[in-house]
Amino acid sequence: MSMSAPLAPTSREEDANAASAKDGEDPPGREVVVGVDGTEVGLGAVRWAAQEAARRSAPLRILHAAPYLGHPAATGGPPPELPRARGITAVAYTVARHTEPGVQSSTEVVPGDPVTALLRAAAAGQLVVLGSSTTGAADEMVLATMAAKVAARSPAPVVIVPRRRGAEPEGRPAVAVLGVGDRADDEAVALFAAATAQRSGVPLSVLQTRSSGRTVPASWVDDLDEWAQRFPDLTVQHSELPAARANQVLRATCPSPLIMISAGHGTLLHRSLDGPHLWLLRHCTSPMALIPPTDRHARGEAAPPG
Repeated sequence: MSMSAPLAPTSREEDANAASAKDGEDPPGREVVVGVDGTEVGLGAVRWAAQEAARRSAPLRILHAAPYLGHPAATGGPPPELPRARGITAVAYTVARHTEPGVQSSTEVVPGDPVTALLRAAAAGQLVVLGSSTTGAADEMVLATMAAKVAARSPAPVVIVPRRRGAEPEGRPAVAVLGVGDRADDEAVALFAAATAQRSGVPLSVLQTRSSGRTVPASWVDDLDEWAQRFPDLTVQHSELPAARANQVLRATCPSPLIMISAGHGTLLHRSLDGPHLWLLRHCTSPMALIPPTDRHARGEAAPPG
């Protein structure tokens, strides 16, 4: 049986009033979810998630999945490992409050598998945020695999925040990488990217990676005039890198406030990402958003929010 253990504020009550969402954006009730594990990398994800929640006028849900939680104590009390789990969320809550005091923040401890807990939270949220060390070392495959499993099945976009190295890339555009999935997937990435760039007040760079020899239906994402008509206040740059490999995409996009790419369709049963996605998860030093393909909505899952 699942168990949650909220920490201050209890029952996820408000600690500040969130502003009303703008037209066309997710309502304040849809949470930004951030997974924490007690590491400094996880706290970096909390900082990023708190800032994004503020930009979206959304509440922040700090979630710690604790597979190490055992059975209740013999006296009938909570598991003896619960204070450790609550300590992890308490530190994360403090970091979130210091980062964005006006964001409604809450914490939750859930026993069991992190992937299952995060996917359940994603179904009710508008965005999932996770941290990753991204050193490129072999042991990072453990983190990359967990993030990949969440991103490959999440109905909401998943942002992977790497360990911070140096100053923020001021003046750099957010980047939308197209050509990974179907045309509908390109459009989902483009809409998410445009909304993100507008909220953040940065220009948008659109990188088309689809092979020049592949015939695809026409789409507004390739029409500069259509971009200008849909997003008149957004500065948009276009470039092409046909059939780009993962390392070429990385060189063309980093550093950036956020790189946005379709999570693709993965392998059989959509339970994992492909090799290029995994490589990017291990090596990208900028935050990266993986946008769910539109066919997840057709399978009865939630449509990807903006």
